[in-house]
Amino acid sequence: MTEHVLWYRRPAETWNEALPLGNGALGAMCFGGVTDALLRLNDETLWSGSPASELAAPVVTAEEARDALAEARAAVAEGREEDADRHVRRLQHSHAQSFLPFADLRLRIDGASADEVEDYRRELDLATATHVATATRAGAGLRHRTWISAPHGVLVHELESDEPIDVRVELETQLRELGRVEIDTATTLLVQAPSDVTPPHDEVDEPVVYEDDAVSVRGALHARIVTDGTPVRGGRVLRATRVTVVLATATTFAGMGRMPAGTERAAARRATGLVDAAIAAGLDEVRAAQVADHAALYGRVELSLSPMPDSDRDTAERLRDLGHDGTVDIRRDPGLAALLFHYGRYLLVCSSRPGGLPGTLQGIWNQDLRPEWSSNYTTNINVEMNYWGAHTANLSETEEPLLDLIEALADSGAETARRLYDAPGWVAHHNTDAWGYTQPVGDGVHDAAWAFWPMAGLWLGLHLAERDAFGVADQAERRRAFRLLRGATAFALAWAAPDGDGRWGTALSTSPENTFRTGAGGSAAVSPSATLDIVLLRAHLDEFLRLADLLGHDDDRLVAEARTARENLPEIPVADGSIAEWPGGREAVDPHHRHLSPLVFAYPGTEPLTPELAAAASRFLDLREDESTGWSLAWKLALRARLGEAERVADLLALVFRDMSVDRGDQSGGLYDNFLAAHPPFQIDGNLGYVAGLAECLVQSHGDAIALLPAWPAPLGAGSVRGLVARPGVEIDLSWDDTGAVTSARARARVATAHGAHVFRAGDREIEATLDGAWSILIGE
Repeated sequence: MTEHVLWYRRPAETWNEALPLGNGALGAMCFGGVTDALLRLNDETLWSGSPASELAAPVVTAEEARDALAEARAAVAEGREEDADRHVRRLQHSHAQSFLPFADLRLRIDGASADEVEDYRRELDLATATHVATATRAGAGLRHRTWISAPHGVLVHELESDEPIDVRVELETQLRELGRVEIDTATTLLVQAPSDVTPPHDEVDEPVVYEDDAVSVRGALHARIVTDGTPVRGGRVLRATRVTVVLATATTFAGMGRMPAGTERAAARRATGLVDAAIAAGLDEVRAAQVADHAALYGRVELSLSPMPDSDRDTAERLRDLGHDGTVDIRRDPGLAALLFHYGRYLLVCSSRPGGLPGTLQGIWNQDLRPEWSSNYTTNINVEMNYWGAHTANLSETEEPLLDLIEALADSGAETARRLYDAPGWVAHHNTDAWGYTQPVGDGVHDAAWAFWPMAGLWLGLHLAERDAFGVADQAERRRAFRLLRGATAFALAWAAPDGDGRWGTALSTSPENTFRTGAGGSAAVSPSATLDIVLLRAHLDEFLRLADLLGHDDDRLVAEARTARENLPEIPVADGSIAEWPGGREAVDPHHRHLSPLVFAYPGTEPLTPELAAAASRFLDLREDESTGWSLAWKLALRARLGEAERVADLLALVFRDMSVDRGDQSGGLYDNFLAAHPPFQIDGNLGYVAGLAECLVQSHGDAIALLPAWPAPLGAGSVRGLVARPGVEIDLSWDDTGAVTSARARARVATAHGAHVFRAGDREIEATLDGAWSILIGE
């Protein structure tokens, strides 16, 4: 049975019950009231600050950085790691900027109360990206339908009533309101974003700052009412049976890393133009284009699992029913696993489109002026995880905004590399924003465990490699990738160095957000050559050298230096049967930490897993234990799948599908009623990482063969999937029985570079097939 609809018996009361819509640029959270319909709106370009935020005082000078690094290196060499932590804090600047809410749209029916409503239902149809809420009031039907068009750039909210009603259409904003123009059928709202927003984990006297003389994003929202009733100035409509709001936003955002340009009035003209064009085209035509556009992406993949046992249970009730006796068991309703898979693909389509910005920690949906972790980009796992499943789930183009972010970081990170590290190339740290912020954050007081990590460029570079591996990159993209990788390599080779034995490593490093015990009974984060540094250097230099060879850059001096460094990098360290997180037998303060950084080589990396490495990675996961935050559960699921440990995948599913209406603390993930993944709070990487992890159970292509169903968890039973993509660009359909045995499979080459011979592995069977653009039967008829 296919699963593409989330539905509920009552309206949302909280953000974690509301349902998301998006076209990649404009987002809405729909609360689903029928007498009082609330939509919380976001525009992907509405951020605090500007590129000037990175230059705000106090900026660490080159001399100050040189002294801090020298002191830190000396402290590490002498075994004074806690002192090293203190010295690298001296490199910290302020903070990256925040992704902000734009406005709230409400439609209120005069004289109506929610207490009068009967026969209520709301749903989100993932296949058409449509939110519908229906009910009756005094026997008369009410119906709300909401959708957002990517082709026309507008949100459309339709209200229909069996009996004439009076409706108020209202717009409110948390931003500074610069002006409002109202006529009978339209409202234009002009806003200004703050020049600075301090994240909520920092306490300051003025966390949200507006400066009249500072450059910040300005924007406009234009909403037009189309109705059969009588419109009255101020957003009122009298005696209507149909009220449709057509809405668009625009801002002065000019691109990642660029200063905002233009005025709010120019933005208003653009927003008004979008609404005018949509109405002129006819909303039926706009709707048809929206459905076709969304289906062209979302419809590429279909996962079908066993039907739910009781079709009368709404989505929240089904989630709770998985654990009604105290233990969560997905066997009670395997269809929810397919629904969550499709939901993740839906969220990626809705929050990340070519030409736009990457999905943030919350995708394109945020209601808070000071959101948790600024709702920006965390580069030590989270923004990467957003795109791990893009290729396998047949949505490669959704990753293009991430490439643009890497480009922006390369531009701004060159100055940071020179000033802080006296190094060529470019550098980025653990946190960034739409402006391409690249410095260590923390105001000199935050923990080095997360604030000091100059390796973001190398982790982000893995995405450039994967695009080529999946056959997505053409020659122009390869040249772009080589340029970006070359800059990151130049920094890496200046930052790393050989030790006395000629083995390369980093003198100062951290394993993201984790700390180790020191001999003095304390703890520290900074050490030489944390395993993640070695893993990233190995993978990055391999790809840089591969591209250099492919593009004919063997005469490049940096290529020769990279080859020497790669030949002298240490192997991935194994100690006591597990992957060592730091050198020298250091003991983690938190042995169950949510970050799994030393295992990047196993997943998302593709380094060949020897039996020893595979066993050590599995042991590392055993020691970390399963309990964790939402995104960490998704990473563990992907890792267990990569290791072929289907039973452990099943164990993790029991945690992924926990009902988060129960307070489990801040380090235990699960799902909210609206199926958004909990860190907690909500972080979209848990949803998108789940897509990648479940896809890894279905198809793997990092080795010498394309493996079919290499780690399918038994509780999910029989099923089928179509449209998955394997390296080097092979599309696959397959089905299987309840024992996990493949019963049918077919494949075709999606790109010219995938034409040719391929080996497929299904259990103990190996099938060789020569593929072209037509479907080839591998198993079955």
